[in-house]
Amino acid sequence: MTTVTILIPTRNRPVPLGRALRSLAGLDLPGDVAVDVLVVDNSEDGNAGPAARGVSLPFPLRVIEERRPGVSTARNRGIAEATGDLVAFLDDDCEASPQWLAAQVATLRASGADGSFGPRVAAIEGPEPPDADFFKATYSRDLAEPDGADVSERHAYLPLPGGVLVRARCLADPLPFDARLDHIGGEDVLLFRRLVEAGRRFVWSPDAVVTEYIPASRLDMGFVLKRRYLSGQHRCIVPMMLEPPRRAEVALHMAKGAAATVLCAPVALGGRALARRWPPAATGLLMSGLGKLTWWRSDGPALYGSGHR
Repeated sequence: MTTVTILIPTRNRPVPLGRALRSLAGLDLPGDVAVDVLVVDNSEDGNAGPAARGVSLPFPLRVIEERRPGVSTARNRGIAEATGDLVAFLDDDCEASPQWLAAQVATLRASGADGSFGPRVAAIEGPEPPDADFFKATYSRDLAEPDGADVSERHAYLPLPGGVLVRARCLADPLPFDARLDHIGGEDVLLFRRLVEAGRRFVWSPDAVVTEYIPASRLDMGFVLKRRYLSGQHRCIVPMMLEPPRRAEVALHMAKGAAATVLCAPVALGGRALARRWPPAATGLLMSGLGKLTWWRSDGPALYGSGHR
């Protein structure tokens, strides 16, 4: 019997959390897979509890409270409480497809890998804005690899939202997610980078699809550009947090950031001046480049923890 703990950290999103939990009720599971669900409530007032208790699931559900705000802190608390041989991560704004978990279990069994990742498809809540395709592309991820393909070296593109299943042995450290990244993210990229360098192997599971719903609060160019800036910072912060720091890698990323800034700034500023709007693609590349150039700044935007949206 394979046991799986599905871990859902959440902060002030009771309605999306209910949707995520209801999607788990429709999972098509093999008979030799036992599941339990663990919700980590990272809100100040415990608002996840009523939402979770309002959903009927065919397997055990627990809600634990972690009042200290932060994405790493919430995930670490959940891992400490998880009991499964495997830990599946699902974000509270995502909806699992019926084959999400079964596909990943099958992929892990066939490959013997330490973890598997699957596609994330973005869907917009409500009317679509003019730049709908840009927003969908920003929040989606599909490596378009065959089942069981080794994606270990693509760790920078393996964030946790989406179909993610990891063997519990990979999470044996007391605090696997680095709390220094509680408020700016990148803790997942750092963890998987460390695991890959320790010899762990990760594969792709194309049928493990989840849908991420984008609320109106995130259909905002300013918010997306902050994300792109932080993403650029992550490319340098992560290698600098390794032991020993990868300074040559950081220098290369900074050089790429400088090139992106020089090439994209005129296009972004020109588009803003002529059309009175920021051209999405060029501005996104510009912000990512600026993030790489100023990765060392600690006064940038906080999108998690107390800055969560």
